[in-house]
This record gives sequence, structure tokens and C-alpha cells, in this order.
Amino acid sequence: MKEILILSDSHGCYPLVQKAVEAHPHAKGIIFLGDGLKDIERLQAEGCSLPVYAVRGNCDFSSLYPAEALEVFEHNLIFFCHGHHYGVKYTLDDYARAVKDRGAAIGLFGHTHLPTLEQRDGVTLFNPGSIGAPRFGGPSYGILELYENGEANLQHKELIIW
Repeated sequence: MKEILILSDSHGCYPLVQKAVEAHPHAKGIIFLGDGLKDIERLQAEGCSLPVYAVRGNCDFSSLYPAEALEVFEHNLIFFCHGHHYGVKYTLDDYARAVKDRGAAIGLFGHTHLPTLEQRDGVTLFNPGSIGAPRFGGPSYGILELYENGEANLQHKELIIW
């Protein structure tokens, strides 16, 4: 099994990003869904050697990162973006359609700061919540578990900060 961390919306809370990464020493990569790219850049500058797949969010001003990405992880085509261009604060219908139109089975997004996991229109939609500015509850992030048989499992994790 391969484990990938899914982080979003750190908004300058670098210590929480660092703590989430340290909690998963066997992780094989990080997917960052925007709004806090400077935290991810700092993580890399301080020696984190994990591969990072990142997109920019609406608060990542002047970023050169792409707005969205389509990647294959262990036979799973995954579409990810911050979500603000698809109106995810109001409905997930447009985003589900975008995921499906790209041929992906999984869509990852941020922006709402709310952990979400649901099936819609034949695709799985997942928001890890916010590691730095949660709307309800504590800081959260996601784990993508990838298996050799092509199966994938998504789960939320709450970061314990005391």
C-alpha cells in the first residue's frame, strides 16, 4: 500500500503542515490543493524530499503553479484543483462534471475548508478540509491509500495539536 497526504488551505500555518507530514513517515508524496503554497515551498526548502503535486488556490497570488492537474497514481486517474473556479462552496455538480469529463474517477478539491467525501455522478469527490483555517472542528487533512490491485481509499484525519 502506498500512502499520499492530501493537504489544503494552510494559509500560512506552516507548523501544522510540518506536523501532518511528520505524522506519516511512510508517505510517498503530498498533494496540495492550494491556498498556502508558500508553506509547501518552505517544507521543501527545509529538506522534505517527498514528491509534491500542487495547484494554486485563490489566495496564492502570483503563483506559477497550475490551477488544476490531472495525474495517475497507481492506475487511478485523479483530477485536482482548489475548487473556486467550479463554485464548490455552492454546489459540487459542476466539479463532478469536470472530473467525469476528464475521465477521472476521483476529484480532489479544497476552498470550502470543510472535509467532504461523497459520490456524485459516478465519481468520488474528496475535500481534506483545512490544515490551517478549519471552518468546523480542528485542522484536518486527507490520506489517499493506493493498492497494487488499483483500488484507492480516501480518509480524513484530524490533526491533534496539543
